[in-house]
Amino acid sequence: MKVQDAMSTDIIVGYVPGTVHDALRTLAKHNVSGMPILKKDTKQVVGVITRSDIFRNADEEQIALIMSTEPHVVYHDQELEEAARLLLTHRIHGLPVVNQKKDIVGILSPADILKALPDEYDDIVENYFTHNLVPVYIDNPITIVMEIINITNETALPVLDEDRKLAGIVSEGDLFKLSHIKESVSQTNMGMGGDEDEWTWEGIRDTVRLYYATTTVDLPDVPVSQVMISNVFKAFRTTPISEVARKMYKNKISHIPVVNEQDRLIGMVNDIDLMACMFKKC
Repeated sequence: MKVQDAMSTDIIVGYVPGTVHDALRTLAKHNVSGMPILKKDTKQVVGVITRSDIFRNADEEQIALIMSTEPHVVYHDQELEEAARLLLTHRIHGLPVVNQKKDIVGILSPADILKALPDEYDDIVENYFTHNLVPVYIDNPITIVMEIINITNETALPVLDEDRKLAGIVSEGDLFKLSHIKESVSQTNMGMGGDEDEWTWEGIRDTVRLYYATTTVDLPDVPVSQVMISNVFKAFRTTPISEVARKMYKNKISHIPVVNEQDRLIGMVNDIDLMACMFKKC
């Protein structure tokens, strides 16, 4: 299968010259974590910017100063397996797709590739999940959980109860739903005032990465049990990868905890690691 057969043509982009303020508004409006940057009045990809770039460089005003200037791209007629290798190797969640003129024609995400995975694919979770994860306790304050996310750079953490069983999962987006990120962003002098459209602030609360310290983002003193998602999809070692892939792209999730027969957490499977399904010989 070719990249053009799986890619999305609904492309969210930014432009240079342009401001970080513009980029943040676009990311928040469309609820995406990153986007290609084009040279103004062209379709030429000159960079990629993510929420990570913005919040690691909060004092910068111009997109050109913080974007990645050597983005990974794929051609529309490349094999999908080649794109999957790029996503896995570089641990990224989106690839601009270009034509032979190097004009952007689409965007390819892990979800697009998982959707293209054949239903008859018979590999199992055992061969893809990781033991390297950081669980948190159900009574941990969310300020501590947020700090753990900052330190580990994980986007989702499993939550254990007093019986050491999986109780839920918490993501950075869950925490930001409770944060006063509007005031924090305003304090970065990026020109975002109190008269902004409501979607801007709701989008930011739900989607921006946690790159502020806990003293900057104002979170209530509540346990993670009040924020986590308790009705989580789970997988076992023998769960077919095709089943996991369907759950991920249909429910727009990137992580699924792996448990044993006693409902004890043993690992996590994520969409990036599943990219290996496209080229691994079983």
